[in-house]
Amino acid sequence: MQGLKKNGHFLETHMVLSLLIGSIIIIISVVVQAYGNVRWLKKIAPSFKKKQTFTSSKLPLRLLTFSFLFFTLLHTFQTWLWALAYMLIPETKLLFTSFFEAWYFSLVTFTSLGYGDLTLADNWRILSGIEAINGIMLIGWSTAMMYSLIQQIYKSLNTN
Repeated sequence: MQGLKKNGHFLETHMVLSLLIGSIIIIISVVVQAYGNVRWLKKIAPSFKKKQTFTSSKLPLRLLTFSFLFFTLLHTFQTWLWALAYMLIPETKLLFTSFFEAWYFSLVTFTSLGYGDLTLADNWRILSGIEAINGIMLIGWSTAMMYSLIQQIYKSLNTN
């Protein structure tokens, strides 16, 4: 917080920058999530047409497994995006020895695990909070999608 003591404008500028960078990454993450969800729904929708019932467990198992993997892939990309941002900001890049360390920090932050072994400099900490909010919302979105899929499979398995 030394920056605030020396110059209140210094911290204020970093906060505005953090909000701007965070907002841009959130927008990109939401577009990726929305586009990915729509594409995935179009791909799996035929499995539920004509009120078909599942006579074996193979299709439901494939749907659940590949859906889970797909959402994990989306979140991997989203955390890479955050890690890239941390590596592009000169002050936050100093904290990390490699992209993989930035990605580790991003994963811990995105999932709200928050080990605390790595933290951003005081003037950039708000950015990690923004990432945590982004992660909670996107993981919640994926959870809702998986829940909806499970409901559809349950209905299909229990149709007479």
